[in-house]
Amino acid sequence: MPLEPEELSPDLKLYNMIDKVVVVEGVVPSDPTVWEFHILGKVLKVDAEKLECMATFRRQYLKVFHRPAPEVKPNRWRSVLEALAEDKAEYRQAPEESEFVYIARQIFEIICERDITDDPDDAMTGNFLFKHTLPNGKTYFCMPSVRFGELVQRSGYIIPLNILSTTMTELGMKREGSLRVRYGGPQLRSWCFKPEVVMEQKGE
Repeated sequence: MPLEPEELSPDLKLYNMIDKVVVVEGVVPSDPTVWEFHILGKVLKVDAEKLECMATFRRQYLKVFHRPAPEVKPNRWRSVLEALAEDKAEYRQAPEESEFVYIARQIFEIICERDITDDPDDAMTGNFLFKHTLPNGKTYFCMPSVRFGELVQRSGYIIPLNILSTTMTELGMKREGSLRVRYGGPQLRSWCFKPEVVMEQKGE
């Protein structure tokens, strides 16, 4: 979509300066998406969530080129982005996983070192994964949330548990959210992992 002819100077000048835009998407949906602007042999990287306002782009431009970017009016900045997305954009996945994805994989490896049990007392220790079948017939390998939190703390990795849960869910490792699982007597909020993914990680 070519830019409209009105007020060509700043916005068209900027558009013409940009050779291409590479939109780099993360491994999972919650990872950041980054726009890489290729300008005069250099690359400006801007988080897609911050692109609506031109200020972030202008700061990056000034940092790289040591001079201000062409002054584009807010209502024209959106037109520049739309034109770039349609005419000059390439899309690819990030070559390396994000920090959160890396941590999720490392912690999942630790989880999968545990044996599977149907003994509630063993499961309560956090040293085993508890085989639990829901009324709908789906089976999961579960660990009480308290024990899981202790495992994460001992691992040395620093990550909020809600982000870890989202990342593991997006990677297909666990059921979304947490479930109340009955371990003999008590019902405890638990992290429930998908058996087929656990067994694959175990190499079985």
